[in-house]
Parts: sequence; structure tokens; C-alpha cells
Amino acid sequence: MIEIKEYDSFKKALSIISSSEIIVGIPSRNSAHTIGYVLKNVTDGLTKYFRGKKASIIVCDGFSRDGTAEVVNVFRKHLPVPITIVPNVKSSGKGGAVRTIIENASESRNLEALVLVDSDLRSITPEWISLLTYGAMKCGFAAPYYRRHKYDGTITNFIARPLTTMAYGIDLNQPIGGDFGLSSRLVRILKETGFWKFNPWVMLFGIDAFITHTALANNISVCEVDLGVKIHEPKDPASGLKNMFVEVLGTIFHLLIKYRKSWSVKVIREIKEPLKIKKYKIPTMHPWEVIVSKDKAYEEFNHGLSEYREYYGKIFSRRTLSMLYSNITVKRGLSRSLWAKVVYEAFTKYFKTDNIGEKERLLSSLFSLWQGRLYSYYNETWGLSLEEALKEVTMQIKEFIRLRNKFLAAVNYGHF
Repeated sequence: MIEIKEYDSFKKALSIISSSEIIVGIPSRNSAHTIGYVLKNVTDGLTKYFRGKKASIIVCDGFSRDGTAEVVNVFRKHLPVPITIVPNVKSSGKGGAVRTIIENASESRNLEALVLVDSDLRSITPEWISLLTYGAMKCGFAAPYYRRHKYDGTITNFIARPLTTMAYGIDLNQPIGGDFGLSSRLVRILKETGFWKFNPWVMLFGIDAFITHTALANNISVCEVDLGVKIHEPKDPASGLKNMFVEVLGTIFHLLIKYRKSWSVKVIREIKEPLKIKKYKIPTMHPWEVIVSKDKAYEEFNHGLSEYREYYGKIFSRRTLSMLYSNITVKRGLSRSLWAKVVYEAFTKYFKTDNIGEKERLLSSLFSLWQGRLYSYYNETWGLSLEEALKEVTMQIKEFIRLRNKFLAAVNYGHF
């Protein structure tokens, strides 16, 4: 490990975590304003619920410029749980930090569970740590279940969740939630898999999808733990999410291909719900409102139809193209069924494309169409409650499931 002033050496980090039974990993970057709160709740959770266990915390920081490392170094002097802070030298994004945490955690001789939590959380409680740890020990992989504003988590609701449910037949609400509990077996599988090197987006925002799909592909038992409301640093889906969109969708497309022998043999007669774990009454909070720019979403959609007109002709069937361009004369976005068809046809093109630059162009072009789907979703749910809006998300998932046989045909008979 590179030695830099604010960070620990690999030797020092190893001395802190080598005998830990429970490790909490926190990937961070420019989180000086929230990471102290996260650290306090993590340590409270470990000391309150796991007194008889050896525990430690790994913060992997992406060379923050706002003093995040300095905040960690101050807090760890006063908190009762050993904390090490190491730099993310593997990538410029979250995936490199998580991989560093996994590799460090795997050095523990006694590891029972690794919990991952984000550094920008404003609603984390000590109970989160207990629930994620318990879920990891009981099942192998604990995913979060929390309430979010109806316009938060749109990449989850219209990409990650539908594609994951379609493939594995289990409806995880937050397959890219980021706050996970991992068993020692899953940590070992993740460390040893060679799939890290095949896709550049795994080292960025694709990491959460990578963890979830790797767990499912390896038949790790999955549960959802009820964490209440997630309050973090939300973004307007119409701006600032293009990189995340490309990295998440690219990673999932990649994993559907790489793990095709695991999911394509599954016979799905009904969609299963994961085991739900709810041990505590989490404080009642209201999700922060996510302000969306409907007009901006439509402008991006319309711009994409114009900019990529010739390119779309190489990706989509004539029928799909006709349906897309009918939106020029009538101001509407994409329906549930059309969005599912767009993703399926783009997937077939993706796995027939070898050049990574061309793959990225394909994914970038889909961002505009995704904005068209969101535009329709905003109009459909503008005056609805969260529960009512979630019914629309459920209907979207069903559209992907209807196309499962087509996805199966693509991975079983396509050119790789």
C-alpha cells in the first residue's frame, strides 16, 4: 500500500483488521460533512450489538480534497472501535475503494461478516450495522430495504431492479443500494473472481451491481434488511447521472453475459420475494424530496432522438424505431413496454460489440432514451403517493419479465 501522510500503510491497516470478526467498510470521497456522523453510528452499532466480537472499520478514501481523511483521523482518536484509513489507488471511483476494502478484509483470519455502508448517509442508525451483520451471517448476502422518495433511485427502478429480477427471478428492491452485508464466503468469492478485469465500470459505480449479481450467480442466500428511510445526497435524475447510468447498465449487461450459465438455466415460474429481516423499530423519517426537471428530461430525450437518429437505426428494429420517433410529433416519452424493448435490443447489440469504446457509445446513447422513460414516469406519478408510484415500478419490472425468453435466446444463441 502506498504510504501517504493522511493514510495508513498496509502493514498498519493489517495490524488493525487481522483478527477482526466483523469489519465495516466505508468507501469515501469528499464526504467531510457526513463521514463523522457515519463513523459515530457505525461504532455505536458495533459496541451496542457486538460486544463479544472483535470489530474494526476500514475507510477507503479517494484522495478527497475537502478534508475527509483529516476528519476520519480526528474521529478515530475518540471512538472505541479501531479504525484504519487507506487510499483508493485502484480507480477514480467507488469500485476501486470497495475492492480495496474487500482485499483488506479478506486478510482477517477470523472474518464472519463484512458490512459496507456509504459515507454520505444522513439516516444511518446503529441498528443498520446490527441488521446488515445479522443478515450476512444468517444468509450470506444482506441487501437493504428502505423507503426513498419516488424520484430517488431511478437507475435502480428502471435498470438494475428490472434486469436483476428478470434474470434471477428474485425481486430485490435495492440491488445497487450500496449498504450491504457480506459473509466471509462471499468476500472470498469476490476477491478471487477474475471478472474484475473484464469490465472497467466495475471499478466505478458498477460495483454494487457486481456484488449483487456475483452473490446471486454463486447461489448465495439473499435477504433484505429493513433499514427504514435512506437519506443521502440525492441528485436530479435529469442531470448529473449520466456516468452512473453508463457504468451501472454497462456492468449489468456485462454480468448477464459473464454469468449466463448461472441465470439462463433457471426456470422461473414465479417471482420470489427475498427473506425480509426486521428486528428493530427504525426511527420514522420522511425521505428527502428529489426535485426533478421534467422539461430537462424531455429535452434530453428529444435531443437524443435527433443526435443519434442514424446510430439508432443500427441498434433497434424498424418497429421499435417507428415507436421511438412517433414521439417527435406528440410530446410524450417512452412507455413501460417500449423501454423494456429498447433495453433488450440494446443488450443484443452490446454483446455482439467487442470494442469497449463502441460499447460505451451505445450505453451513452441509451441515456437519452432513459430520460424519455423518466419523463413518462414523472407524468404518470406526479400527484401520486410513494406507494402508488411504486406500483408503476412493479409494472415496469413485469415488462422486462415478459421479455425473459428473448434475453435467454440472446445469451444462449448469440455470438460472444
